[in-house]
Amino acid sequence: MAAGIKCGSFFLFAAFALLLVSSLSAPVFRQISFLDIQTGNQKLAFGVFGYCTNVNGNGNHGCSSRQLGYDIASISGEVSSFTYVNDNLEHITKALILHPIATGLTFISFIIALFSDRLGFIFAALIAFLAFLISLTAMIIDFVMFGIIKHEINNNTTTAEAKFENAIWLTLAAVIILFFSTFVVCFETFTNRRNQRSTTSTSTTTRRDKESGYVNGGYIGNQGSMINQNGGYVAPPPPKKHFWQRNRY
Repeated sequence: MAAGIKCGSFFLFAAFALLLVSSLSAPVFRQISFLDIQTGNQKLAFGVFGYCTNVNGNGNHGCSSRQLGYDIASISGEVSSFTYVNDNLEHITKALILHPIATGLTFISFIIALFSDRLGFIFAALIAFLAFLISLTAMIIDFVMFGIIKHEINNNTTTAEAKFENAIWLTLAAVIILFFSTFVVCFETFTNRRNQRSTTSTSTTTRRDKESGYVNGGYIGNQGSMINQNGGYVAPPPPKKHFWQRNRY
C-alpha cells in the first residue's frame, strides 16, 4: 500500500472517529452535546437523539429517551425564563439522523481504502465525498437550528446562557478532514497507478533487452555476432593475445 493511500486512510479514520463521538451525544453521553443552556446550577444539553437536564449539576441527572426528533424550542424553556415557540424546529431535529448516516459512510470508505486496490480506492473516494456532503448538510443544520435557540435565549433572558458545545465543533472538524481526505485518496490512487505503469513498462523493456542479449545497442557476452546500427552483422574483434604470444619481430 502506498504511503499516500495510508495517509488518506488515516484521514478517513480520523473523520469517522469525530463523527462517531458527535453521534453519541446526549442522551447517550450527557457530557457530549451540540448546545448547552446554563441557568445557575441547572444545565440542559442537546444531542442527536434527545437531551439531558441538570448536566454536571448537584441534582439528579435526567435524560430523555432516545428518539428521532424532539421539541427543542419548548424544552429550552425548562431551564430558562423564556420559551421560544417554533414548531418547525421539532421537524428539523429529525435531520440530526444525518450524523450517524455520515458516520457509517465514512467508516465504509475507510474500510474500502484500507483493504482495496486500484478501483477500490476510487470507490472509497466517491463514498468519502458522499459522506462529506451529508456531514456538511448536517453541520449546516446544526449551526442554523441550534444557532436560533442560542440567539433567542441569549437575547431574551438574563438568567440563562446558551452556547455551542463540543459535538458541533467535532462535526466541523470532521467535515474539513473529509473534504481533504476525499481528494488525498483520489489523487494518490491515480499517482500510484501511474507509478505502477511506469515500473511495469521499465521492467518489460529491460527483460526484453536482456533476453535478446543487447542493452542500449551494446552487446552482452563474449560470443556470437554483434548487430550494428544499420542492422548488419559485424564479426566480433579477435581475442587479445598475452604478452608471451606476441610476435616480437
